[in-house]
Amino acid sequence: MALNQTDQIVIMQSSTMQTRCSSAVAKYALFLLNGTPTTEQEAWARGAMDGISAMGQKVSVYILSDSNFLADGSGITDNQLQGAIEVAINNHFILS
Repeated sequence: MALNQTDQIVIMQSSTMQTRCSSAVAKYALFLLNGTPTTEQEAWARGAMDGISAMGQKVSVYILSDSNFLADGSGITDNQLQGAIEVAINNHFILS
């Protein structure tokens, strides 16, 4: 069942979802830093690593537009959440 707006924000702001989002941010930042990132990707990843929780909180807002989150809320799989977080980062935080 699709989540109403109140449920969306309650789940997105829950400590569990915030932790999951922060974990996804850290995983993506490390992936970028361990590869051959562009200048913009490296700058974002280094900044994210300096404040994983804060960046996780900023990025988590964008899961409100993810169809998997809207359909399943906290039941979104780790892989689906990781994908949603990476899309959000690439589209809204890494400026090229």
